Amino acid sequence: MEKLGRWALFAIIMAANPAEARWASIDDAPTKSSCSVEMNINKDGTARMVLEVQQEILKESGRDVAQTMLNYNGDSEKIRILEAKTIYKGKEYKVAKKLIEDKPLASSPYGFDQLRQIMLAFPKAEIGAKTYLKYQLITTKVQLENFFATVLPFGRGVFTVSARVKVHSQLPLHLIVNDPENVLKVTKDQDDNFHNLEVVLTKPLYKATTNEPASNVINVKYLTWISISSKTKWEDLATELGKSYAKIFKQKLPKGLAEIANAAAQKKDEVEQINTVTSLLNDKVAYLGDWRSIKGHFIPRDLEEISSTQTGDCKDFAAATAAILTSLGYKVQFVLVRRGVHNFYPDSLPDLSAFNHAILKVTNKQGKVYWCDPTNFQSMADGMFPDIADKKVLVLDQVQPGYEKTPGLSYEHAESAAKSQIEILSDTKIAEQGSVLLKNEEALGLIGAALNQSEKSIKDRLFYSLSGTILEEKDKKSMELPDLKSRIVKDLVYSYGFEQDHRLSKTNEGLALELRYSALASLFGISQDYVADISVADYPWTVKSQTIIKNVKVNNVDSLNKEIKTPWIYVMRKCTMINNRDLQIDEAVVLYKNLIANEELKTPEFIKLKEDLERDFKHVSVVFARLQ
Repeated sequence: MEKLGRWALFAIIMAANPAEARWASIDDAPTKSSCSVEMNINKDGTARMVLEVQQEILKESGRDVAQTMLNYNGDSEKIRILEAKTIYKGKEYKVAKKLIEDKPLASSPYGFDQLRQIMLAFPKAEIGAKTYLKYQLITTKVQLENFFATVLPFGRGVFTVSARVKVHSQLPLHLIVNDPENVLKVTKDQDDNFHNLEVVLTKPLYKATTNEPASNVINVKYLTWISISSKTKWEDLATELGKSYAKIFKQKLPKGLAEIANAAAQKKDEVEQINTVTSLLNDKVAYLGDWRSIKGHFIPRDLEEISSTQTGDCKDFAAATAAILTSLGYKVQFVLVRRGVHNFYPDSLPDLSAFNHAILKVTNKQGKVYWCDPTNFQSMADGMFPDIADKKVLVLDQVQPGYEKTPGLSYEHAESAAKSQIEILSDTKIAEQGSVLLKNEEALGLIGAALNQSEKSIKDRLFYSLSGTILEEKDKKSMELPDLKSRIVKDLVYSYGFEQDHRLSKTNEGLALELRYSALASLFGISQDYVADISVADYPWTVKSQTIIKNVKVNNVDSLNKEIKTPWIYVMRKCTMINNRDLQIDEAVVLYKNLIANEELKTPEFIKLKEDLERDFKHVSVVFARLQ
C-alpha cells in the first residue's frame, strides 16, 4: 500500500514529467567550491594541515553552507579557526566569535575520547554570496607510530572549480592516482618514497548522480581521487595493529565474562557455543553503536573496564568475545572491516580509514572458520550478517596477518517458503490462511522481536506484510508465532489467517485477483539511464511460494506459466488446475546477485530481463469464475 504525505502532489507532478537519471551537470550544483590543503607530516605520523575552502551559493539549497560543522577528536586533534567570513556584493562580513561554537558532541562514555564539534554560522548567506573558511588542524596522537595515510577526493558531490594539495613529509610516501577524466596535474620530488607532492585540479569537476535512488552505489573507479600512504602492504598494517590487540588474550576474564564462558562450555555444538557467548554478552553489555577511540588509538579497553561499565563499542565487543572464545580453545583473530553497502576506495594504499568496524575470525581445531560479529542484536555463528559479507578485511595478527575477503552470502542459505490457501467469500472479499518458513538470514527480521516489541505489534506488522494493507481487527483471524525472545538465529515457522475486503477486481470476464511480486519491486524500477551500480537487496536470497485458490474456474491456465533465467535472477510461475476446481500457483524467485554493476545494465541480456519482468510479472492478475 502506498502512503501519501505532504509531498504526494509534488511526486505526482514529477511522475507525470519523468526526469532521466544521469551524472549531475554544473546547472544542478547548489554551490561552487574552491579549496586548498597544505600538509606537513612529521616522522612519527602526526601532522599539521592548513585548509582553505571557499563556496559560492548558487541555489537556495546551497544556503546550507551557512551552518558549517567541523568534527574532531578532542584528545588527539586540535582545530584553530584562522579566518571565517562571507563575501557578498564586494563586501566582507566576518564571522563573529560568538557565532563560532566549540563544544562536545555528547558526554563521552567512560574511557573513550571526547569527540568535539565546531559550528560556524556565516552571515549574509544569500544566493550569490561566498563563504570563506581557513583553519588549521593539528594531529597530536596517531593510531600507529611512524604511519600516515589519507584519501583525497576531487569533485565528489561538490562542484569544484579549483583545488590544490601540497604535501611536505618527513616520512617517505607512496601514491595512487585515480584520474578517469584526466583532470589532475601531479608533481613529486621522485617517483616513489617521495617527500614532496603537489596535486592541482586543472579544470572544473562535479561528480554526482541525479534522479537515482539513494540506495544506488557509485563505483569509485568513475571518481577522481588520490591515495597517499607511508605503507604499501596491508599486511604490515595488520602486523603492527596486532600488537595493540594481542594483550587482550592475556587478560584474566572478569567474573561476568567468566560466567558467559562457563555457560557456553556446557554446549557441545560449536555453533551453539559461539551463539551462546554473543547472545549472553549482548544481555550484559550495551552496544554504543559507533567506532570510538581511546587517546587517539582505535583499540579495545581492558576487559575489566568493559565488564564493570557494561558498555562498549565494536572493538570492546570483539575483545570480550575473543577472550571468552580463546578460553574455550578457539583460535581467535581480530578483524577490521567497513560495515555497510558502501565500500572504501578498494584500490587504495593501506589506510586505517578503510575500516569502521571490528569483528572476529574464529577458527576451531580442525581449521573451520566462523566469521563472528558480536555487536549484532542477533547471534548467527553459522551464517554471515549481510553488512560484513563479501568485504575486504584486515586480519590483525603478529604471526599470520592478512588482507582478505569475507565470504559472500549464498542465495541457497537465505530462504523463505510460504504456503497459502485463498477462498473467495464474495465478489469483494477473500479469506486467506497459510504458513511461512524463514531460514537463516531471512529470519533476521523476526529473531528476538519479542525483546523489543509486544506480541500484538509483531502480529500487526506481519498482517500488514501479508495482506499489503492495514486490516480491521475483526479481519485478523489467527496468528501463531514461535518463541521470539531468543537472540539466536534459527529457522522460524509461523501460521496465519485473515479476511480482506476489496482484494478482488471486477472485469467483463469475471473476477480477478492480482498476483503480487514485492520481491521484484527493486528490479521493476531500474532505469537504463542509471549511472551507478544497483543495490537491489541486502543479500542474495531464495523466495518460494505455493498458493491455492479454492473453487474457481480459470481459462487458459497455461498462459500464466512463465520462466526467466539470467545470471542475476531466476523467476518462475507455474499454474495448475487441481480437480478442475482449485488453481495451484507455484512460484520461485532466486536472486543470485544483490549488487548489479552499472555496465551490466546496458547489456542486451539485462535489457531483455527487464522487459520480460515488466511484461510477465509486474502487472499480472488471474481472471476466474466462482464455483459453487
